[in-house]
Amino acid sequence: MTTSPSDELFAVEESEGTDFARELTLVDVTLIGVGAMIGGSIFVLSGLAAGESGPALILAFALNGFITIFTGMVYAELGSAIPEPGGGYLWVRTALGRSQAFLSGWMSWFAHAVAGSLYILSFGSFVTLILTEYFGLAFGVTPATLQQTFAVLAAAVFTYVNFRGAKETSRAENLVTTLQLLIIGVFIIAGLASMVGQPQTVSTNFEPFFPNGAGGVFLAMGLTFIAFEGYEIIVQSGREVVNPRENIPKAVFYSMLVVVTIYILVGVVLIGAVDLTPALLETARTTESIGGSTVGELPPDPAVWQVLGNLGEFGLAQAAGQFLPFGTLIILITGILSSLAALNATTFSSSRVGYAMGHDKVFPDAFERIHDEHQTPYVSILFSGVLIAVMAVALPLAQVAAATDLMFLLLFLQVNYSMIRIRREYGDELDYGYLSPYFPYVPIVGILTKLFLAVYFFNYSPLAWVLAVGWILAGVGVFFVYSRERILRTELASEIRVLSEEWSPTERPYRILVPIANPETAPRLVHLASTLAREYDGELRLMSVATVPVQTPLEEGERYVQNERGLLRDAMQYVPKDVPAHRSVTVGRTPGRSIVSMAYRYDSDLVLLGWRGQRRRREFVLGSTIDVVVEEAPCDVVVAKLSGTDRPRSVLLPTDGGLHAERAEGVASAFVEQRDGTLTLLTIASETEEAVSYLASRRSGLSERGVSIETAVIDEPNVASAIQKYAEANDIDTIVMGATREGWLTRRLFGDTPEIVGERFDGEVLLVRRYEPVRSILRKWVTKWFGERRILR
Repeated sequence: MTTSPSDELFAVEESEGTDFARELTLVDVTLIGVGAMIGGSIFVLSGLAAGESGPALILAFALNGFITIFTGMVYAELGSAIPEPGGGYLWVRTALGRSQAFLSGWMSWFAHAVAGSLYILSFGSFVTLILTEYFGLAFGVTPATLQQTFAVLAAAVFTYVNFRGAKETSRAENLVTTLQLLIIGVFIIAGLASMVGQPQTVSTNFEPFFPNGAGGVFLAMGLTFIAFEGYEIIVQSGREVVNPRENIPKAVFYSMLVVVTIYILVGVVLIGAVDLTPALLETARTTESIGGSTVGELPPDPAVWQVLGNLGEFGLAQAAGQFLPFGTLIILITGILSSLAALNATTFSSSRVGYAMGHDKVFPDAFERIHDEHQTPYVSILFSGVLIAVMAVALPLAQVAAATDLMFLLLFLQVNYSMIRIRREYGDELDYGYLSPYFPYVPIVGILTKLFLAVYFFNYSPLAWVLAVGWILAGVGVFFVYSRERILRTELASEIRVLSEEWSPTERPYRILVPIANPETAPRLVHLASTLAREYDGELRLMSVATVPVQTPLEEGERYVQNERGLLRDAMQYVPKDVPAHRSVTVGRTPGRSIVSMAYRYDSDLVLLGWRGQRRRREFVLGSTIDVVVEEAPCDVVVAKLSGTDRPRSVLLPTDGGLHAERAEGVASAFVEQRDGTLTLLTIASETEEAVSYLASRRSGLSERGVSIETAVIDEPNVASAIQKYAEANDIDTIVMGATREGWLTRRLFGDTPEIVGERFDGEVLLVRRYEPVRSILRKWVTKWFGERRILR
């Protein structure tokens, strides 16, 4: 039995303070969230969003703030209960398992890094404009090169700032965020004063309010959604926050209140205070922004929102120049500060996701290293900084930034659902500092609104979906090639303890794992395993499992070992001298998971299990141990019902093709060869000619091995009954059947027909299932998302 997520959470919690120093106060962590949300986003994205929604930009900001509240409450609850680095990654891991957690962490790591790239390019763009327009300094290079140079320098500086530690990070964040809040406050006050002095212009600028309809509002919401995700960064700092259970929820709500208010007021001023002068129109037609125009060529008589869309990230600065002395320069400088604040926060968050994934063995071990002096995950910080810099230089940022919005939306879908699972399964075991009301409706609304925006965002940027899906598929590749094996080995290694081992001096490439639990069936089980070992040039590993209660550490499992050593010693005498055999005595929580763990530990190719021949009707199919092994073992599985004669020679193989049938064919032919018996190939089919042709092809291949083969075709609607009747009428000793393909979302391990035959036939029955890694993982993902196996009956 694997350690429950609640146990894992408490185990993590016990180590609090061993890696990170708690130095962040409520003010510190709130300003980190504010800095991340305001960041460069209000400067870079407000003009672009205005080009999509028109004056309804104000409504887009307000609606984004509204739908963000639902996920914000989820983050506040989980951040207070589980204040650990990793945030959403950790919660998805707890609720949905490590495979989906890898996907969420992969998306989160990339999304924060791309957001950081957006901020450093914004910084570079603003610095370049100031140097070239105000000081005439081009340094002999193109503006694009200058922009990227400053971007990389910013990434390097703030990577170092994060390396220095949380306190240094928070000090820089506090300073930058405080300055930008002061300047934005001045901008808002000056803009509102200007609007009061020119009511006619204000009225004109706000008409029509919905120039692009509701669709424009939704697109603006999707485009600016990244500007509302800073609360996600707050929870990443849980280990470094003083009194996290109280301060993290407060910081989430305080930062959201400040930011949403500021965004709405900025939207009002941006639209209402701008006067369309000839100079502004000329600037809009000649300015090249990194975001690019969202409205194409300006019409002869454009509206304010169209001009702002063309100006892109410079829209806010140009607007400020009309009603604030040196307003354009001031806003450009503020944009620089805001970009740096957001860069600081995203570097912080990205590195904590990397740390959490390294700690879980999803990423290389280096990602979890903590610097001795500064107590920071310095390797993860370095990789995050490099990723930010590389993408800023190499990728088409406007579209990748859109993909970032999309991946944050997808990440929040997982987190909202995870909150439902965690509250229901582990709520009583967690110490909450905040509980969101109206459970489970709050996370459900969060899921629906994020899903709607994600789907609708395809209208704005199909390429964003392509980039997002491409990155996700790349993550799936990394998971299968590298991370999955590390996760499984690390996770399963903690579930068992091997108390004693005896090794044969001879080893062979094909490994068969044979769990021994019943001394009465041990002789036949070992003989059967030895037959397979000879067929595949293999070796045996006999194992026994002593179960240890959940509340008892596995290290104390020795006192639960009673007859297991004697059981294995007796079983070893039945192993032929020409077959190498090893033996292991283990302790674990449950036999099923212990067997799976041993299969991973020794790279087993096949697990052979004994079965009583009785199907269960409720919680399990073949039994609590067999069900777990068949569903989770990383290799082929043979389940043997050992009854009838102990020297069977007449073998029946019902077959109609497929991967499982081929593996069953190999098992059946091995028995016949070594027992000098007869193998009958049977097909149940209405198309007799086609079935005869298929059996002839299979017979031809087996005959080359010297196997005595007979064939039979039966036209019978009840397949299981037909197989049983044929076996009984023809004195069959053993039936070997491969798993069928029916219903991988149903409660069937081998398929309904093999299981019925196995239960009803009085002789020996071998059920064979070939390992299918992709199918196995898909099943696990579905059961995680839609409930336990009982839902899939």
